[in-house]
Amino acid sequence: MRLALIAISSLLVVNAYAEDLVLADDFELSMDSMDSSRGGQYIVEGDQYNIDLDSISASSEVNGLSQGNVAMGTTSGNNHIAAGALASTSGVTNVIQNTGNNVLIQNSTVVNLTLK
Repeated sequence: MRLALIAISSLLVVNAYAEDLVLADDFELSMDSMDSSRGGQYIVEGDQYNIDLDSISASSEVNGLSQGNVAMGTTSGNNHIAAGALASTSGVTNVIQNTGNNVLIQNSTVVNLTLK
């Protein structure tokens, strides 16, 4: 069953790319335009911008336990993800499916980002 889920999930991998912004070689963005797109606080030192961000670190540890369960005479449903189901997603996407028989589902997503 695990091998089947791994095989199915490997078929569902989708690449997401940011849109390229094509500018003419002599095009300059205004300071107001850049200020509205900038994240965090910035400090101007000469002709360089230094971004000052707070640092947040997150971690996750899941330790579930499923024991002593009995499933007799059960029928599991099928798990399906339709084509294009994740077509409009952006960012980190996660799909969890449940077979329905004595399943312990644990999920954790931690994204650590460092901007320098």
